[in-house]
Amino acid sequence: MRKIIKKHIKSIVIVGVLLIICDFLSALPPYIVKQIVDIDFSREDIINTIIFFICVYTAIHLGRVIFKYIRDVIINTTICKVLKDIREMLFNKILNFKMGTFNKYNSSELYTRLTTDVDNLFDLFFGFLYNILSNILYIVFMIIMMFVANINLAIIGTFTVFIIALVVYKFTKILGNLDNEVLKKRDKEHKEFSELYNKNKLTYLFKLQNKNIKKINNLFDEELKIRKKYIFIHHFPYWIIAIVQAIGIYAIIYYALNINIAISLGSIYLVLYYTKECKTPLEEICNQLEEIQTCINSYKRIKALLNEKDEENIEDGEYIENLNGDIEFQNVSMKYEKEMVLKNMSFIIKKGTKVTIAGRTGVGKTTLTNVLMKLYDIETGRITIGDNDISNISTKCLRDNISYISQTPYIFADTMRNNITLGNKDITDEQINDLIVEIGVENLFNKLSDGLDTKIKLTGLSYGELQIVAFIRAILHKTNFYIFDEPTSNMDLQTEKMIQNIIDKISKNSTVIIIAHRKSTLENSDKIIYLKDGKIDMIVNKENKSITQN
Repeated sequence: MRKIIKKHIKSIVIVGVLLIICDFLSALPPYIVKQIVDIDFSREDIINTIIFFICVYTAIHLGRVIFKYIRDVIINTTICKVLKDIREMLFNKILNFKMGTFNKYNSSELYTRLTTDVDNLFDLFFGFLYNILSNILYIVFMIIMMFVANINLAIIGTFTVFIIALVVYKFTKILGNLDNEVLKKRDKEHKEFSELYNKNKLTYLFKLQNKNIKKINNLFDEELKIRKKYIFIHHFPYWIIAIVQAIGIYAIIYYALNINIAISLGSIYLVLYYTKECKTPLEEICNQLEEIQTCINSYKRIKALLNEKDEENIEDGEYIENLNGDIEFQNVSMKYEKEMVLKNMSFIIKKGTKVTIAGRTGVGKTTLTNVLMKLYDIETGRITIGDNDISNISTKCLRDNISYISQTPYIFADTMRNNITLGNKDITDEQINDLIVEIGVENLFNKLSDGLDTKIKLTGLSYGELQIVAFIRAILHKTNFYIFDEPTSNMDLQTEKMIQNIIDKISKNSTVIIIAHRKSTLENSDKIIYLKDGKIDMIVNKENKSITQN
């Protein structure tokens, strides 16, 4: 945030100067009226004097309009630039998170930070610069003008303004605490909405609509109670402010008419006007402070996100152009938070072999491949590829040499070509078409209305067909290692056979690691590593026809 403020410091200084000029010009007209009221109308040049003050009064208003226009343009332009920089910084920060940091936030939280919270910052900056700071300056200039007119009356007026400000501050603080409670309830509602939306199919299948409706309604009722309290306290201080102001005005008039009758009529008018006028900017400050509490909370959440230090530097480490060789796990242990997921694992995957990782759900199969790709850090032990410890290899190098296909294919709402190439300009249409023919999936691509330019979201591709697209992408990126996480789950036999043929072709020139349960996958593997409770239960080596049990 400091870097962004420093980047726009010149514009911020200009805005500050314009604020001072505008608020000074706003406070000046009543002082000109005072001068007119106090004119000695017996003077010979009275007409010229009145014309002079009228011209000054008009010039002040005209200057205020011009400076206000310039100020508003610069303020809005500067704030838009600042928010653009903040949004870019946030997005870049999130993209550089390690997986462990991602797990601290759910998708709705990150989405809220990038959208609603950043939008709230506009209200924070605009509300502070345009309203609160402007109103504070306006009040300061009015108090100065009061002291210029008459010190004693100014003391009474200033004391009245101080009492009003104290009331405003006290109630604003209470409202801020209530606003925090509302925000917490809203965050809870967002999480519930997100969970219900993602599990809507489950809700219908198990007839949980009424239960979920009741759960959400309870959250709404809790928020409504806080909002009712907020509304009551919001309107409560206005009658107190009115009474304080009335007492202050009475004290000014009483002092001028009974104690110091030598005070001019213009001075009385000026102090009374400013004392009464202070109510409006104070109320505006009160309203802005209430709204800004929400914005400040958004700022704190954004700041907390920007202060996350667990970032991934993919360039840090050695870059090996053609990373290849045996993969070896040596006494590797890894944990999620406090739970140990991988426990003292040791095994070797020979270069150019096809290895299957098998075991029941939750035994650490996917975690094993995640640590190989440096998505998570290991606690103890080491992982090597060839003679290279992956802790010394840059993450970029490692991932440039590994292609990963998950159980759910990662497909973007874009053209078929862009989904396959992922921006790699070295991959040509000719290479894509040759591979399509080689693996025998011409029928899939022939039915696309615009060929490779077809938007995938507009097609009727099945889950299996989308998985084939993911395989084509992985093959064309030509890496030495392939990791397939349940690649044929939820597929029909024909599509599964096609996928198996593709995997067999890949494994001729590369090392392939497959997470799978299916018998067909196990039978075609060179080695099967069975996991149990985060440990290696058994290794079946088909080359040597040997079985190693722990």
